[in-house]
Amino acid sequence: MLISLDDTREVWLLVRTKPKQEFALVEALPGRSVAAYCPMVLEPRWHDRAPHGPVPLFPSYVFARCVLKEKYAAVRYCPGASRIVRFGNEFGAVEDDVIASLREREGERGYLVLADARRAPVEGSRVRVVRGPLQGIEGIVTHYLPAKDRVRLLLTMVSGVRNVEVDARHIRTA
Repeated sequence: MLISLDDTREVWLLVRTKPKQEFALVEALPGRSVAAYCPMVLEPRWHDRAPHGPVPLFPSYVFARCVLKEKYAAVRYCPGASRIVRFGNEFGAVEDDVIASLREREGERGYLVLADARRAPVEGSRVRVVRGPLQGIEGIVTHYLPAKDRVRLLLTMVSGVRNVEVDARHIRTA
């Protein structure tokens, strides 16, 4: 939703942070009487130097709950903040139920888990590759490799039947 600077409702504003400053902003805003929320997600590490533990679901963005007219300067000039997201003369805000839904999905863990949202492929099921060099090809799941989050597929190609490994995020049930 978009709101004007004169709006007197308390809303969750979308605040752009400086690079890697989400946590600094979340810690600083309550000192200015502004509630802050940065949804976190636990995702598999994709290389050795990737961060351990939960990372921001929306990198470089934080939600701040306040009345924009009263707390504009407190949010905009807070350490770690880059700017309040705006579209022309109006500011970006998020409905309360969206934030409540994110918090509910976090549960007591304090972060979302992407693997929970996606079920592991079942051996013997027919799937279609939706991304990558094999996009559009259908095959049968022969094995799921959870440690690598990859799937071994049996594909019928022009030159015969082949076993290939594909990233599990790149397949959908056919």
